[in-house]
Amino acid sequence: MPQNSLPVTTFLACRSAMAREGIRHILSSTRYRVSPEEAADEGGVLARLSRESEALLILDENLHHERTADVIRDLKTRAPAARIVVLSESFDMGGMTATLNAGADGYCLATIGCETLVKYLDLVMLGEKVFPAAMVITALSERGEEASPPPRFYSAADAQRMQVIASSAPSRMLSAREAEILHCLMEGAPNKMIARKLDVAEATVKVHVKAILRKIRVTNRTQAAMWAVTHFSNEAHDNSASLPS
Repeated sequence: MPQNSLPVTTFLACRSAMAREGIRHILSSTRYRVSPEEAADEGGVLARLSRESEALLILDENLHHERTADVIRDLKTRAPAARIVVLSESFDMGGMTATLNAGADGYCLATIGCETLVKYLDLVMLGEKVFPAAMVITALSERGEEASPPPRFYSAADAQRMQVIASSAPSRMLSAREAEILHCLMEGAPNKMIARKLDVAEATVKVHVKAILRKIRVTNRTQAAMWAVTHFSNEAHDNSASLPS
């Protein structure tokens, strides 16, 4: 049986029973076998997540609010093989960045289409880091960045060039200040806001941005932000996996 058709034990952690039943219905005819257990019972779910070789947790961001990133970090530490997808009612660049850096494998909106959700989960189970690029690029564009029309969602498979860049130009090539500025770009901050935050001249920020673009081999800030979301979140996961227990 092909790997992408194997059954996946799936847990739903939703604040609303209606949302939980809706997702259960969407996944009923797919390989995602929704567990009857309440995923809000973190202790019981953790035990199952640790035992299952293929396990997926769909986590409603509203369940833990500002604690979502901490919950994900704890789950990933105790069940590193589990895949976690965060479901959000509205897009928030800071919230998305925090959850991906905490170890989430995907971030999607509750308004996502049924078929798209299943494809989204398939990519996550293949090891891709998936998030709504359309919303990311729109957020950056609203801050003055030009961008090409984006796909409905982004994954490493849909942007192989970004993966090549990430592997050939790791963030260790960046100075501490450049890495700090790149994190700001990832959050969609314009030069003026970055300069104010770091207490440096705006001209200094511009110089650093040019150096960042050259080092990671992209042509504009939007591409740099996309690179950062992909690479920094992957790097954070790799680093946590290498820490002694």
